[in-house]
Amino acid sequence: MRAGLRLATALLALWMAAAGHAQQRLVAAGGELTEIVYALGAADRLVAVDSTSNYPAAARQLPKLGYVRALPVEGTLAMKPDLVLLSGEAGPPPAVAQLKQATEVRVIDPQWSPAGLLARVEQVAEALGLQERGEQLNGELRQRFATLDKRLPLADPPRTLLVLSAGRHGVQVAGKGTQGQALLDALGLPNVADGEGYKPLNAEAVLATNPQLIIIAETRPGSFQPEQLPLLDSTEAGAQGRVLVTDGMLLLGFGPRLPDAMETVLEVATGEGR
Repeated sequence: MRAGLRLATALLALWMAAAGHAQQRLVAAGGELTEIVYALGAADRLVAVDSTSNYPAAARQLPKLGYVRALPVEGTLAMKPDLVLLSGEAGPPPAVAQLKQATEVRVIDPQWSPAGLLARVEQVAEALGLQERGEQLNGELRQRFATLDKRLPLADPPRTLLVLSAGRHGVQVAGKGTQGQALLDALGLPNVADGEGYKPLNAEAVLATNPQLIIIAETRPGSFQPEQLPLLDSTEAGAQGRVLVTDGMLLLGFGPRLPDAMETVLEVATGEGR
């Protein structure tokens, strides 16, 4: 009798926990976190996202809070969230501190790598009470990464330049400590750029390094214009057609589409996409 009562109590607790999670009003700041929420099948909980949350298309229809590094406290709390998921990039720090005082906030692992993605999925799934679905998603991702590992390392990895095309903010070169560098590291591609962080692009310097592969990450579709890299055709990459222009969140978001991003870069790096 007591065993049956304990079982019934445990089942009731699980049901109540699941019901509570299902009623969550969720805010996500960080495009990679929004993509994970969708991949976990919990999009119905989202009430607002940040401006980097542009995938999938349905995310673009949600109310926007602003840029992940400049979150408005009042605007976020106006959405009456039960839970706020924040990328490690979220800020400014005083805003994050105020949000933590007002509601439940989870800051999700900021490591930019395949392993970091798996950790983020696990953390988001735990926060949403969707551990089983999180394990399933991570199993699918591990299979994709295992397939990619069979193609790596490349026998002759091309010297690579990765630039971020940020619209009115211009074109910047990805150096050490950036998500661009992290993507190149995941693929074993040598970065021709020197220095730390993102630096303004210098066309003459690009020509001097003569990259064999150029990756252009757009912050929005069409933000890159050929005149922003006037010596592109003079590089080995331009002459051989090894230039990739695509969505910045796909390439640098390190969300569930990371295997797609890695495959896309590999196709261009090896000439398979030509």
